[in-house]
Amino acid sequence: MTDLHIEVYGQGEVIVMLHGWAMHTGIWRDFAQLLATEYQVRCMDLPGHGRSANITPYTLESIVDAIHAQLPEKKCMLLGWSLGGNVALRLAEKYPQRIKSLMLVASNPRFTQSKSWPGVAPQNLQEFADNLQANPVHTLLRFMSLQVLGKPDAKSMLKQIKLVMQESPVADPGALQGGLRVLQTIDQRETIRHLALPVLMVFGGLDTLVPVSVAKECQLLSERIETRTIDGAGHIPFFSEQQQLLALLQDFILRNARNGRG
Repeated sequence: MTDLHIEVYGQGEVIVMLHGWAMHTGIWRDFAQLLATEYQVRCMDLPGHGRSANITPYTLESIVDAIHAQLPEKKCMLLGWSLGGNVALRLAEKYPQRIKSLMLVASNPRFTQSKSWPGVAPQNLQEFADNLQANPVHTLLRFMSLQVLGKPDAKSMLKQIKLVMQESPVADPGALQGGLRVLQTIDQRETIRHLALPVLMVFGGLDTLVPVSVAKECQLLSERIETRTIDGAGHIPFFSEQQQLLALLQDFILRNARNGRG
């Protein structure tokens, strides 16, 4: 079994949090502790990230299976951000008996842009992959900058992100390249269409990586999908709009609990 680093906060119903590409659990520790006033929050470092061991081959399926092995025995809620949202989606599809509901933040079921779907231009992702081999530090800094692009406090937020990232070594090169391959190739629109679990998707109005127009497209795929937009948020609303995001997640959880769905 792959050794994954897990940080646990609070007591109660379990929420498992899965971070995005090149990051680690520290990126949303403050937000996790806000959630932990009412729930037990378990933050996992994805394989090859933070303090978690790497896996080979690095594919969506192997990531999902590694995390599944670490899930609590009782059904839990999943909160996935960016790439972590794609992992959460596949977990819910593959192991529905272990998952109560999904909360996806700044996540896109098809990360790359096409004629019929909004996303990141494929050539931009390929450029990231090429640059990652040549100059990983510069490439990761550029990626962090994109997450706060357009925010009035972008400079101070970027400084915060850098400080958090320095807590752990840079993610394993194989995990970084493997994660990019997942983002380059993934298409989970059919998963969205057929998933029977309660799903909330939260988008940022200023997000430069996951266009806010993805919200409308996902609702067209399934009327069961709930979407919410935080107008002033970028790609990391749990940094800059903590209270707004917290209120959206708590409302979703409570409504599903009342309805016997979560």
